[in-house]
Amino acid sequence: MKKSTHSKIKNTGILFELLTRQITADTLTGVDNSPALKIVKEFFAPKSILAKELVLYQTLLNESFNTKSKAETLLGTTIKLRRKLNSTKLNEEKYKLIKEIKDHYDLKDFFKSTINEYKIYASVYRVFEGASISKAAQVVSSRYSIVEHITRNKSKKTLIEKSEYGKQDDEIRLLAYKLMIEKFNDKYAGLSEGQQKVLKIYINNISNTTDLRDFVIKESKALKANLKKKSKKIDDKVTSIKLSEVINLLERNESIKRVDEDHVHSLLLYHELLKEI
Repeated sequence: MKKSTHSKIKNTGILFELLTRQITADTLTGVDNSPALKIVKEFFAPKSILAKELVLYQTLLNESFNTKSKAETLLGTTIKLRRKLNSTKLNEEKYKLIKEIKDHYDLKDFFKSTINEYKIYASVYRVFEGASISKAAQVVSSRYSIVEHITRNKSKKTLIEKSEYGKQDDEIRLLAYKLMIEKFNDKYAGLSEGQQKVLKIYINNISNTTDLRDFVIKESKALKANLKKKSKKIDDKVTSIKLSEVINLLERNESIKRVDEDHVHSLLLYHELLKEI
């Protein structure tokens, strides 16, 4: 049986998630007037056709029911609503959206991040696009995956979904988040280039555990080499001893199996130490 092809580049849910990540990365690295924010405001305005499809993606990603019958009813209703969208106009808007992203970002870098719930995003895409005879079995499998996902969610809701903030439309939430990040930047305006790089890599690869681990190991080795070089110029014996202890701690990062926030935080502190020295 021929496998159905799924591409991130045509998946509205994935495109929106990657754009919101890019907004955060742009803001943290001091990019004025983030192109990603402008793109979201233009293509995902409340009444736009992409925004309408995005709502359907998010419904299947975030909604929850205790029974499969209710989940199947939700899926069926969502598919019917998707079919009412003008497919020609939807494809035209996706083409324009990708072109706009390509004008501002390298597509290879933009799409390299691992997506949380990628399987469900892909399944939603397949059931929205419909099935040919050769792909019917895979679409059935996709429907099953979505139903299972909805019932697994059950009644759990995140804090942001329960809050008033979570009830706002996506444009308002993005603008509010941008303001929050700008306040963060005001407070930590003294971040060095190395610290900004650590934060950007962490945001872009938060779910790509392999690439994030490789970066932490590589960055730890570079920091260790720089600190060793600096230590040779320190005359104070006590400071030199403490610095040697810090370098030994960095060596532990070179054999880590899984990265967590503590590793990222420690890299920021090591960069701060390097800046002070």
